Amino acid sequence: MGTWSSTLSLPHDRGRETYRDNMASMLLEPAWQGIADPLDRVFALLARYRDLVDTTDAAYGCPIGSLALELSEPDPSVRHLLAQNFEGWTAAIRACLDEAGARFPATTDRAALAEFVLTTMEGAVMQARTHRDVGYFDRAVGELRNYLDLLEARATARGS
Repeated sequence: MGTWSSTLSLPHDRGRETYRDNMASMLLEPAWQGIADPLDRVFALLARYRDLVDTTDAAYGCPIGSLALELSEPDPSVRHLLAQNFEGWTAAIRACLDEAGARFPATTDRAALAEFVLTTMEGAVMQARTHRDVGYFDRAVGELRNYLDLLEARATARGS
């Protein structure tokens, strides 16, 4: 594999597979424990990332996002594993959005919205890490919250 693989001490693909295969137990279940509302679960997951950024003085970077940014283009097997990780993350968010159902307009593309949530999180982590300022994360997630609130308001207005 590429040189970044050895610098992160991830033997072959097993480290990336472990992260992918244990996402629920390592990340989702602890974030969602005791939270019934599906949109609150989305923001609880983002709050876990925020905590990682905050407790490391904004040095934390999502390991999969960092690998994806450093990926050598000619390494399709690694790129495939990274894509699987992102797909698992967005599938979990998509399940929350699907559960929220009628709280969004019927025309809402929930798959694209789940990808947008991931993109917001990854970009927010990158900005906070670059500036060593968790405020970048907070502002991005705040705007995501505003957007979801607007979608909910639109659905409510059309339903009444």
